[in-house]
Amino acid sequence: MATITTHAQALFTVPFSHNTDFTDLADHCERFAHTLLETGDPAKKMALCARLSACLALLQPTLNEPIPSHLVERFTLTDLPSRLPAFEPESELLGLYCQTLTQLLISNALPRDMAKVMEGLLYELVGFYAGTLNAPRWLQTPEGRVAIDALID
Repeated sequence: MATITTHAQALFTVPFSHNTDFTDLADHCERFAHTLLETGDPAKKMALCARLSACLALLQPTLNEPIPSHLVERFTLTDLPSRLPAFEPESELLGLYCQTLTQLLISNALPRDMAKVMEGLLYELVGFYAGTLNAPRWLQTPEGRVAIDALID
Protein backbone atom coordinates (compact mmCIF):
# COMPACT_ATOMS: atom_id res chain seq x y z
CA MET A 1 0.00 0.00 0.00
CA ALA A 2 2.93 2.36 0.63
CA THR A 3 3.92 1.96 -3.02
CA ILE A 4 0.49 3.13 -4.16
CA THR A 5 0.65 6.11 -1.79
CA THR A 6 4.16 7.08 -2.95
CA HIS A 7 3.18 6.59 -6.59
CA ALA A 8 0.00 8.65 -6.13
CA GLN A 9 1.90 11.42 -4.37
CA ALA A 10 4.32 11.66 -7.30
CA LEU A 11 1.36 11.92 -9.69
CA PHE A 12 -0.02 14.91 -7.79
CA THR A 13 3.10 16.90 -8.60
CA VAL A 14 4.07 15.65 -12.07
CA PRO A 15 4.29 18.76 -14.24
CA PHE A 16 2.42 19.12 -17.52
CA SER A 17 1.18 22.02 -19.61
CA HIS A 18 0.05 22.91 -23.11
CA ASN A 19 3.71 22.53 -24.14
CA THR A 20 3.86 18.86 -23.05
CA ASP A 21 4.08 16.35 -25.92
CA PHE A 22 0.81 14.54 -26.55
CA THR A 23 2.57 11.22 -25.91
CA ASP A 24 3.54 12.33 -22.41
CA LEU A 25 0.04 13.65 -21.79
CA ALA A 26 -1.42 10.29 -22.84
CA ASP A 27 1.02 8.47 -20.54
CA HIS A 28 0.07 10.76 -17.65
CA CYS A 29 -3.64 10.10 -18.30
CA GLU A 30 -3.03 6.37 -18.21
CA ARG A 31 -1.12 6.60 -14.93
CA PHE A 32 -3.80 8.83 -13.34
CA ALA A 33 -6.58 6.41 -14.33
CA HIS A 34 -4.61 3.35 -13.20
CA THR A 35 -3.78 4.87 -9.81
CA LEU A 36 -7.40 6.00 -9.45
CA LEU A 37 -8.45 2.34 -9.60
CA GLU A 38 -5.86 1.34 -7.01
CA THR A 39 -6.49 3.95 -4.33
CA GLY A 40 -9.31 3.83 -1.83
CA ASP A 41 -8.81 7.29 -0.34
CA PRO A 42 -11.68 9.57 -1.48
CA ALA A 43 -9.51 12.71 -1.29
CA LYS A 44 -6.82 11.11 -3.45
CA LYS A 45 -9.47 9.87 -5.89
CA MET A 46 -10.78 13.43 -6.27
CA ALA A 47 -7.28 14.83 -6.74
CA LEU A 48 -6.47 12.16 -9.33
CA CYS A 49 -9.72 12.87 -11.16
CA ALA A 50 -8.87 16.56 -11.22
CA ARG A 51 -5.38 15.84 -12.60
CA LEU A 52 -6.83 13.44 -15.16
CA SER A 53 -9.42 16.00 -16.23
CA ALA A 54 -6.78 18.72 -16.62
CA CYS A 55 -4.52 16.42 -18.61
CA LEU A 56 -7.40 15.27 -20.86
CA ALA A 57 -8.33 18.91 -21.47
CA LEU A 58 -4.78 19.62 -22.66
CA LEU A 59 -4.69 16.48 -24.78
CA GLN A 60 -7.99 17.04 -26.63
CA PRO A 61 -6.88 19.98 -28.84
CA THR A 62 -3.75 18.09 -29.96
CA LEU A 63 -5.64 15.14 -31.47
CA ASN A 64 -5.88 16.55 -35.00
CA GLU A 65 -2.45 18.15 -35.10
CA PRO A 66 0.35 16.54 -37.11
CA ILE A 67 2.87 14.49 -35.16
CA PRO A 68 5.80 16.76 -34.26
CA SER A 69 8.92 16.03 -36.31
CA HIS A 70 10.95 15.08 -33.22
CA LEU A 71 8.43 12.26 -32.55
CA VAL A 72 8.10 10.88 -36.09
CA GLU A 73 10.85 8.29 -35.54
CA ARG A 74 9.00 6.93 -32.50
CA PHE A 75 5.94 6.23 -34.65
CA THR A 76 7.84 4.62 -37.53
CA LEU A 77 8.17 0.83 -37.73
CA THR A 78 9.90 -1.50 -40.14
CA ASP A 79 7.53 -4.42 -39.39
CA LEU A 80 3.86 -4.56 -38.52
CA PRO A 81 3.27 -4.81 -34.78
CA SER A 82 2.00 -8.12 -33.47
CA ARG A 83 -0.67 -6.27 -31.52
CA LEU A 84 -2.38 -2.89 -31.66
CA PRO A 85 -4.21 -1.10 -28.84
CA ALA A 86 -7.75 -2.45 -28.53
CA PHE A 87 -10.64 -2.10 -26.14
CA GLU A 88 -11.30 -5.66 -25.01
CA PRO A 89 -13.19 -5.81 -21.72
CA GLU A 90 -14.83 -9.11 -20.78
CA SER A 91 -18.53 -9.27 -21.70
CA GLU A 92 -19.62 -9.15 -18.06
CA LEU A 93 -17.60 -6.00 -17.37
CA LEU A 94 -18.78 -4.38 -20.59
CA GLY A 95 -22.38 -5.09 -19.56
CA LEU A 96 -21.71 -3.48 -16.18
CA TYR A 97 -20.24 -0.40 -17.89
CA CYS A 98 -23.37 -0.08 -20.03
CA GLN A 99 -25.70 -0.60 -17.06
CA THR A 100 -23.82 1.93 -14.92
CA LEU A 101 -23.91 4.58 -17.64
CA THR A 102 -27.62 3.91 -18.18
CA GLN A 103 -28.31 4.32 -14.45
CA LEU A 104 -26.24 7.52 -14.38
CA LEU A 105 -28.34 8.92 -17.23
CA ILE A 106 -31.58 7.80 -15.54
CA SER A 107 -30.54 9.64 -12.36
CA ASN A 108 -30.47 12.88 -14.35
CA ALA A 109 -27.55 14.00 -12.17
CA LEU A 110 -25.40 15.33 -14.99
CA PRO A 111 -25.57 18.72 -16.69
CA ARG A 112 -27.12 18.43 -20.16
CA ASP A 113 -23.82 18.79 -22.07
CA MET A 114 -22.21 16.00 -20.01
CA ALA A 115 -25.33 13.84 -20.38
CA LYS A 116 -25.00 14.15 -24.18
CA VAL A 117 -21.40 12.94 -23.98
CA MET A 118 -22.45 10.02 -21.75
CA GLU A 119 -25.26 9.17 -24.18
CA GLY A 120 -22.71 9.03 -26.98
CA LEU A 121 -20.39 6.85 -24.90
CA LEU A 122 -23.29 4.59 -23.97
CA TYR A 123 -24.26 4.28 -27.64
CA GLU A 124 -20.70 3.29 -28.58
CA LEU A 125 -20.38 0.84 -25.67
CA VAL A 126 -23.76 -0.79 -26.29
CA GLY A 127 -22.92 -1.15 -29.99
CA PHE A 128 -19.60 -2.72 -29.09
CA TYR A 129 -21.29 -4.94 -26.48
CA ALA A 130 -23.93 -6.16 -28.93
CA GLY A 131 -21.29 -6.70 -31.61
CA THR A 132 -19.17 -8.67 -29.15
CA LEU A 133 -22.09 -10.84 -28.06
CA ASN A 134 -23.21 -11.44 -31.66
CA ALA A 135 -19.73 -12.01 -33.11
CA PRO A 136 -18.94 -15.37 -34.73
CA ARG A 137 -17.04 -17.66 -32.42
CA TRP A 138 -15.92 -20.54 -34.66
CA LEU A 139 -14.53 -21.14 -38.11
CA GLN A 140 -15.37 -24.34 -39.97
CA THR A 141 -12.17 -25.78 -41.45
CA PRO A 142 -11.46 -29.07 -43.25
CA GLU A 143 -10.11 -30.30 -39.89
CA GLY A 144 -13.31 -29.33 -38.05
CA ARG A 145 -14.66 -26.40 -36.09
CA VAL A 146 -11.95 -24.11 -34.63
CA ALA A 147 -12.43 -21.28 -32.12
CA ILE A 148 -11.75 -17.96 -33.83
CA ASP A 149 -9.90 -16.56 -30.77
CA ALA A 150 -7.42 -19.43 -31.05
CA LEU A 151 -6.66 -18.34 -34.62
CA ILE A 152 -6.28 -14.66 -33.73
CA ASP A 153 -4.11 -14.92 -30.60
